[in-house]
Amino acid sequence: MIELLKKIYPLRLAPVSPDTDKAIKILQKELPFAVHEYPSGMEFNGWMVPEVWVVEKALIQKDGKLIYDGTKHPLGVMSYGKSFKGRVAIEELKKHLTYRKDFPKAVGYHCDYYYKPWRADWGFSIPYEIYEKLGSGNYDIDLKVNVSKGKMKVCDYFLQGETDDTFFLNAHNCHAGQANDDIAGVVVGIEIMKRLAKQKNHYSYRLIIAPEHLGTVFYLAGLSKNEIKKFKCGFFLEMLGNKNRLALQETFTGKGLLDEAAHHFLKFRRPDYFSAPFRKVVGNDETVWEAPGYEIPTVSLSRWPYPEYHTSNDNESIISESMLEDSVGAVLGILQIMETNCTLKRKFDGLIALSNPKYDLYMSQRDPSIRPTISEEQVKWNYLMDCLPRYFDGTMTILEIARKHDLPYDELYEYIGRFQKKGLVSFVKRIAKSPVKVKKNGLRRTLRGRLFA
Repeated sequence: MIELLKKIYPLRLAPVSPDTDKAIKILQKELPFAVHEYPSGMEFNGWMVPEVWVVEKALIQKDGKLIYDGTKHPLGVMSYGKSFKGRVAIEELKKHLTYRKDFPKAVGYHCDYYYKPWRADWGFSIPYEIYEKLGSGNYDIDLKVNVSKGKMKVCDYFLQGETDDTFFLNAHNCHAGQANDDIAGVVVGIEIMKRLAKQKNHYSYRLIIAPEHLGTVFYLAGLSKNEIKKFKCGFFLEMLGNKNRLALQETFTGKGLLDEAAHHFLKFRRPDYFSAPFRKVVGNDETVWEAPGYEIPTVSLSRWPYPEYHTSNDNESIISESMLEDSVGAVLGILQIMETNCTLKRKFDGLIALSNPKYDLYMSQRDPSIRPTISEEQVKWNYLMDCLPRYFDGTMTILEIARKHDLPYDELYEYIGRFQKKGLVSFVKRIAKSPVKVKKNGLRRTLRGRLFA
């Protein structure tokens, strides 16, 4: 994953640029992505597809001496800024400079003009150590930006499962010169899809790699209502390579099956994780997927916060292969719950002697004469054993049982699998979403809408 990341993040990425096209060709060598194209100037709900944007020259000079060359780093010019050539006083120049005082040697990331082209002006992103040395007087600016009509591209990889019900992964590829935000999410998404492709899946999966917000806006706007209906839920993946604990941002309702599965898995397998409601960790394309008319439940998984965010210090030096691998494992663990969660139906009546070697399903309990001490975990398993047969009536899912008894899903699934192998139970109905409880006129009712989860 790190080797792929190193090939992409140093490029001069933008929503539409030659280097973004180059990055897509690299990605297509990893997976057979379909590429959707949207022409510059296309508009939807006030969002506009940008033009091709390339910086040709970006010089700040004084008295014939070079002060700053904004082409030395992909972030050196405000993204989608305008051309300008002329002499300006220091007071005017400073109005067109952005910097990060907390990282005096680094270049900051200015992306506001991506989304608000009507505000675009000329400007540089400059290290603070250069900014603070700027003296009085006049400065010569030679900033030339080439813009032209082009096409914004969205990468779309589809993996067919047993059903057309689809879970998606989403990451963005438009932040020039930044490794963690979000080429880390891109390489994690690709690795997840490669591993899913090696196994049999009940659900179908899509990996969407696109410019932040803009790509997803136009991708979804171009789909039919029937195609939208197939999406059940998904993940936005970003900032997953730095050395920090995982951060789970919940769906809009915070009460869906994906929320439950994610919390349950992370509680047992990544117990240092933290979580917050929708848009309370870090904002990204979840607002697009959850927008009215789509309402596709979307969690965000990241390792937010990290100090190098939106600076040139967000480079390969802060990326850990073990953190990328840990992120892949976390998403796959959550998806495994979604893949296997189902209701259960018993094939017996009466009490089964689970300790009989014929079944070998007994979980020992505490006994002052035989087993005076057992772990609290064993106590929970013993109690589950007494309750479990009553759950084989098709009314509870495996995840609901795991949550009720505070036990790891994967271990519970394996235990119930042993009942199935003994012919005592069958796996009946897979559950891709859970009902949402809402109040109307003071009464509590359940909605099982197509996109609520």
